Amino acid sequence: MTQRPDHAVRRLSARRIWRALHLSLALTVGAGLALIGASGALLVLKEPLVALEVGREIVKPPRIAGLPDATADRWIKRTSQRYPELKVIGANAPGAGFLPGDAAIVFGRLPPGDLGVVFVHPQSGEPLGLFAFDRSWFAAVVNLHRRLLLPSSMGADVVGWCGIGLAVSLLSGAYLWWPRQRKWWRSFGINASASGRRSLIEWHGVSAAYLLAPMLVLAATGVALTKPQWLGLPGPAPAKPMAQAIAPACAAGTDILAALAATAQAHPSAHIVGIVLPRGPAGAYQIRLRSPISSRNDLTVEVRTGCTTPLVETVEADSALRREWLNPLHADMRLGMSGQAVVFLCGIALPILYVTGLWLWIGRRRKRAG
Repeated sequence: MTQRPDHAVRRLSARRIWRALHLSLALTVGAGLALIGASGALLVLKEPLVALEVGREIVKPPRIAGLPDATADRWIKRTSQRYPELKVIGANAPGAGFLPGDAAIVFGRLPPGDLGVVFVHPQSGEPLGLFAFDRSWFAAVVNLHRRLLLPSSMGADVVGWCGIGLAVSLLSGAYLWWPRQRKWWRSFGINASASGRRSLIEWHGVSAAYLLAPMLVLAATGVALTKPQWLGLPGPAPAKPMAQAIAPACAAGTDILAALAATAQAHPSAHIVGIVLPRGPAGAYQIRLRSPISSRNDLTVEVRTGCTTPLVETVEADSALRREWLNPLHADMRLGMSGQAVVFLCGIALPILYVTGLWLWIGRRRKRAG
């Protein structure tokens, strides 16, 4: 009887190991990855999602011809007058905050502590509506994507492990799919004569192969953003002064106009896109500026107005790696609208690959049992 060559036996054994690994990952983290992917695809469509929940006329108010945008102090003042129950934390210019749209936003705490967001017309400064963010469907989608709706620390750990599981699952799936015949390029298409289970297997493999590179990028950046310490990377630590600390005798002050004016004087070429109010006398105004050249070149300064002359100090609120590479790669591959389309396809593909893979596995078990 002809003996199988040793290298063929080793290759068969390796395939069994990779198949077992691929299957075990699908059964353990597959459901979590499906939820992370589906919620990520929804977040690509965050503007229509928020507009559906709040109202398009609030998220995208019409511009008033010939009228410049009001300053952040007016947005905050008019919001506090309209909604005195909101303890204001800060404000963001249109498109510069955590919510999409053409309205400015003023955010703060509502009783008993929920995050409240007020959409404000950027030119007139008039509040357009109050949005209880923590109770919204949009917040649920964000929390599902970032923490799978689990408590903060546990959820971040689970999502981090899911990201690692996704990377290993993609690589093991690529090994199992990789064509071994000479005309390997034919494996990048679906055989027209295939039907039933064979057709589903080909669709499962080919679709994952085309999305392999961007999905690996999303898995790697997702782990880096969720659990940067696992990779030895700096996290989103609180802003710390880059220069010598300001003397404690200089208090935060209460003059928001002076803080904005001092910032504009110190950085005349940048645009002010966000402000966070001081947390007590020992705090400071944290003002975010954006370079007119690139939206990724955000700069944060701390301003204290309790001195004779307002003091402005540059701080590092986020690492350059996180700001310029990790966040943009995870959001749109640094490719703008076309990158968002790829991210959306990857998000939709995860639950589809999970369901089809599970279906193929169940069908195989039934066939063996029969």
